Amino acid sequence: MRLRTVLAAGVGLAAVAQLLYPVLPGPAGFALSDLIVASASGYAAWHYWRRSRRRGDSRSIRVGYAFGACSCTTWSLANLLMLIGVLAFPVLDRLGVLLSMIAAAMLPVAVVLAGPRLRGIASARRAIDVAAVSGAVFVLAWEYVLSDEAGLPGDRLVTTTIVAVLVVGSAVALVTLSESSPRGGLTAQQFLAGAALLQSATVLISLHNSVTGHAWYGNGAGAGYVLSAWVVAVSSRLRISRPGGDLVERLVFGPWALLPYVPVVIAVGIAAVREAQDGRLSPILVWLLLSSFSLVLLRQFLTLVTVGRMTVILEEQKLALDHQAHHDGLTGLPNRVAFHSRAAEVLARQRTGVCAMMLDLDGFKPVNDTFGHAAGDEVLIIVGRRLAAELRESDLLSRFGGDEFAILVTELSEADAAAVAQRLLDRLAEPMTVHDAVVRVGGSIGLAALPPGRSGSVSALLRQADTAMYAAKASGKGAIRWHQPDTWPASA
Repeated sequence: MRLRTVLAAGVGLAAVAQLLYPVLPGPAGFALSDLIVASASGYAAWHYWRRSRRRGDSRSIRVGYAFGACSCTTWSLANLLMLIGVLAFPVLDRLGVLLSMIAAAMLPVAVVLAGPRLRGIASARRAIDVAAVSGAVFVLAWEYVLSDEAGLPGDRLVTTTIVAVLVVGSAVALVTLSESSPRGGLTAQQFLAGAALLQSATVLISLHNSVTGHAWYGNGAGAGYVLSAWVVAVSSRLRISRPGGDLVERLVFGPWALLPYVPVVIAVGIAAVREAQDGRLSPILVWLLLSSFSLVLLRQFLTLVTVGRMTVILEEQKLALDHQAHHDGLTGLPNRVAFHSRAAEVLARQRTGVCAMMLDLDGFKPVNDTFGHAAGDEVLIIVGRRLAAELRESDLLSRFGGDEFAILVTELSEADAAAVAQRLLDRLAEPMTVHDAVVRVGGSIGLAALPPGRSGSVSALLRQADTAMYAAKASGKGAIRWHQPDTWPASA
């Protein structure tokens, strides 16, 4: 609410100044405008300079504040010189105008320095945006200011240079505003960009007034000078947003993402009106429009490349997250959730017998206690590889946690399933080298069969295998035990 009040006060001051200019005698209107602008820009310079010396901000942010202070100092000094020139020493007026243009050129640089650093395609896209918008804005400047050679104030080269500086400044401002993040409050960059845009539009309107014979403050130019300085002063009290990445929201869905295309559309409309009125277009307008449209197409291509690259990265991250969610981080085997899901699919379509095995390692704790957890982890990895090597691709293998593994085999008789279990134990019993030490582990396996044509749940089948596994461990290490079919729950 406070920011809105300050902005409303600035709009009110600009409106009052615009009303006073026509009734003030002689150069008093110039003096009033110069005094307000010098005061506001001096205020901004002071606050930007103070903030550039704070240690809490990063170096890039302090550089942005410092450059803003230099730009505002130059602008304030320029208007003070023009004020003195109007009141007493006209020779200082030209120097003030020169410094004013330097300040106008520095303001967009401050906007860029205050923003996040872009690299690669993002940097190229911003440069293309600025070039395309500059071409479109120059069409407007040519049509309303530069095309009338006789009415141009002063030297044509100087005026063209001033217009070029303003055109680039307004382009940088529009591109900066279009990149504004959709989240978060207003920032110093946004207000500086708005001030640069307003200042450029004001000077172009003032030049157009000179060409058409209107007063310098006509068509709202007088209010524009005051309001742009006021906005700069307000920006000096706002935060600079922290540098960040090129967000997809800011790239495509930002609320002001279409802002750079506005002058392009207006330039096309002006060209269409000129063609309808005169039946021809100036070669300069034609080439400017062609250049702008070519740059817009190139920009869209780069955006497509960027979005495509982001899509690939997001898809890779999605696959990686899915793998992490369904696999054990140590052994790379499917985890409990993945095993249950796949086993349920197998049971749903299986018409032959299914056998579940629960395997618990024997002798694993002494390895862990003697050689440490890193050695224990290495043992689990080796065990996982050995088990996988002894099973078929159609079989399911999972680490359930700790030193416990679950296995589901299909299309095997009970005798074949028992043979597979024995083969797994024999493979586990082979010595393994871990951290330059030879260790041995074994295992106990419990089996539970689901006969053909019998329905059952994965959880119930695993419970039966788990019960059998504990019976195997109780009977001695390296044992295999079947769950008795007559203990199968009726509900299963």
